[in-house]
Amino acid sequence: MPAARTGPTASRRRAWGILILAVVAIAAYAAVLYNFDLTETPSESRFGAGTEVAERLMVYLQPVSVDPLNQTMQVKVDLQPAPGLAGNRPGYPSRNLAVSLVSNDTTVQREFRANQPIPQFTIDPDLTEGSVVDYPLDRYIVDLRIKAIEEPEQDTRASVPIAQGITVWEGLLGYRFYATMLPDNEPGETHLRFELRHTAAQIFFAFALYAAMVVLACASLAIASLIFLGRRRPEATLVGALAALVFVVPTLRNMMPLAPPLGVRADIAVFLWAELAAVIGVALLVWRWVRPVAE
Repeated sequence: MPAARTGPTASRRRAWGILILAVVAIAAYAAVLYNFDLTETPSESRFGAGTEVAERLMVYLQPVSVDPLNQTMQVKVDLQPAPGLAGNRPGYPSRNLAVSLVSNDTTVQREFRANQPIPQFTIDPDLTEGSVVDYPLDRYIVDLRIKAIEEPEQDTRASVPIAQGITVWEGLLGYRFYATMLPDNEPGETHLRFELRHTAAQIFFAFALYAAMVVLACASLAIASLIFLGRRRPEATLVGALAALVFVVPTLRNMMPLAPPLGVRADIAVFLWAELAAVIGVALLVWRWVRPVAE
């Protein structure tokens, strides 16, 4: 009689398992690409007085860098007088100007003389909200007040507020940068708020690396536990492989985009335990491998 037909072999089951895992991984990655704009292009935002105001000071703000540890952000400031405020040469003001930029407890004041060039300068506004311990989901807020006035030649005249046309470049490496204007403005003043958070691509990459740490830690414990319990024979080559994981996990941590110093919440929840799991795995394997010789 013909032999009874059996179910799929173990190798076929493993092949199907790998295929299903690959399909799930591709579907998950496609979902990330669909729901998050991983290639978001920065743009310019304009606030304040427009072309209808001839006598206005053009202010161009370009964020340069963010220092979450010191709670500051560096911004390059470029001032240009509009045609109605221009002096005898392009880019020179026709009047004496005083410009102040205030962020939290930080104040920067600049004075510019009539028919003299206005040099570029940088400011370091404070990050009023957010903390690096929330990496990679940390979010920061920056409040910046900009005020421009005309300084009179004679002390008997009062200072005159100068309208501002502000352009903000919303591009910053590694961050999504959004600028808005708040309504509580005094004459000649513009109150801006900047919101910063990591790009979707960097958040996805950081979570992927932390997930890789978890997988490596579980693999180390699984291999070491099976050998320690006698389910598998100890092999010297596995000692080297698991010992390498002890150094691979910190390498993954250092590969994080805009990696902060050790000690953020994700390190305590994932990195610390992954590293300990790798060390414990090596210790269990070495103990089981050395024990027969000791006996």
